[in-house]
Amino acid sequence: MVVTDREVSSEHAYSLPHYRYLLRKARELGYELPKVRDVAFDPPGGRWFLIRHDVDLTPWAALEMAELEAEEGVRTTYYFRLHAETYNLAEPGAYRAMLKIADLGHEIGLHYEPGFHMDLGRDPLEGVRRDLARFEELLGRRTETIAQHQPATGPVLAEISEDHADAYDARLVRDIPYFGDSGFHWREGCVCTKLGLHERLHTLIHPHSWTIWDRGWREVLRAHAADLGGRIASWMEDYILHLEDYLQNRPRLDREREARYREDAGD
Repeated sequence: MVVTDREVSSEHAYSLPHYRYLLRKARELGYELPKVRDVAFDPPGGRWFLIRHDVDLTPWAALEMAELEAEEGVRTTYYFRLHAETYNLAEPGAYRAMLKIADLGHEIGLHYEPGFHMDLGRDPLEGVRRDLARFEELLGRRTETIAQHQPATGPVLAEISEDHADAYDARLVRDIPYFGDSGFHWREGCVCTKLGLHERLHTLIHPHSWTIWDRGWREVLRAHAADLGGRIASWMEDYILHLEDYLQNRPRLDREREARYREDAGD
């Protein structure tokens, strides 16, 4: 993909071409690009640029960004929600997208949601701990780090896990410069303008904000909604075909099932 001046300008800072430019600029300036687990437990010295991704809306946008990173030889960290309104990790498509990101060599962790449990009148700490266990069971492996969803409006929880570092640890968001892209608006300008000014930086990049860039931010979100709706519509059409086939063949299937029951019963 060719990166043009127009695509790397501040006006077009939220785009995959600009993100590719950001990665290349960091490498050219001598930054290491670690995963969160590489620096969260004992932040090292040297020059490094920590990039993490909160998958708030769509794992498919996350996969698109993860594939771009892999093309550039970069591996970062992706945090997935268990209680997202727009995706379900128990659904095969979303689950496969998450596993593909892991298979590309990226770190996977839980984007934990204390607000979900508080809205239900439950203890958020116990709820998050249960979510973490469920998430690792679903993923099929242990994880090492976590990150809170909507920390600006949620509670700061006590120690969630001795075995998991938090991406919002003070050493990663207060002791070094931290820049987030939340709401399609950088508070202090695009993080690309900070490279070279600091020896160590931490940035949050939401994939859904970067994978569609030919329209305003409201229309970007509506485009993601249309994509998600299209995925549901496609699944439903497949289900319709499945039901048509089933109804057409139901007498035969019923006979075959009855024969299996007799065989299992030893008749």
